[in-house]
Amino acid sequence: MAERTAAMTPPGREQRLVFGEIARQYDAARPSYPDALFDAIMDYGELRAGDRALEIGAGTGKATTGFLARGLAVHALEPSPPMAEVLRTKGVDAQEILFEAWDPPDDDFRLVYAAQSWHWVQSADRYERAAAALSRGGTLALFWNKGREWTGALGAENDAAYERYAPEMGRSTGWDLDWVVEGIAACPALDPASHRRVSWSCAYTRAQWIELLATHSDHRILPEEQRARLHDAVGAAIDRHGGRVEVVYDVELFLSRRV
Repeated sequence: MAERTAAMTPPGREQRLVFGEIARQYDAARPSYPDALFDAIMDYGELRAGDRALEIGAGTGKATTGFLARGLAVHALEPSPPMAEVLRTKGVDAQEILFEAWDPPDDDFRLVYAAQSWHWVQSADRYERAAAALSRGGTLALFWNKGREWTGALGAENDAAYERYAPEMGRSTGWDLDWVVEGIAACPALDPASHRRVSWSCAYTRAQWIELLATHSDHRILPEEQRARLHDAVGAAIDRHGGRVEVVYDVELFLSRRV
């Protein structure tokens, strides 16, 4: 399911960096991506083993390993030291820096991509910076795993738990990603975006789902007691419906080439 929207981030914590607080849990609980996604990107970019790729906001490597398995040489940018530490255990060249602060070498990468992270990049020139790092004809790939909302009785009970224990979060809006298409279109160095969707599913026990929720940034920034009450209520709803849930994910993929 898509992350819900929290009202504000408490002082002293930046929402885009809270993942480092639970880096190993993030690595264990977060979903990866289906083979069809990586194959679609490789085909679109006509990428081959040995091509250089830049990953923006690599986290613990949920997408990184898919490209490494296809022979790409990935240079990963990850600003959180605990996340980068986990990433390095997988043999990834991880640089601890924000993309906004990184000075990209011109024409150096055949692929620049961001998995579940592009919305955290805050610089106004982010598309231009990404394009500058690409070789001529190189590929920009931006993608997100979006879990579909639960429906029926379970969906209603889940919504009721949030309404009672975290009303400030509201219901997920489903992540309107039109801004990605608009941002690519506004960058003269990039071709118009191609949008694709790859669907897949994953089953979770109650415990696995609660572990996953605890890695979502909007849950991380809740006060600990409030988060515990919310998770207990969500877990109880899952128990009343068999103790397991099936989540259908739609990977929203946006592709473009450097002109």
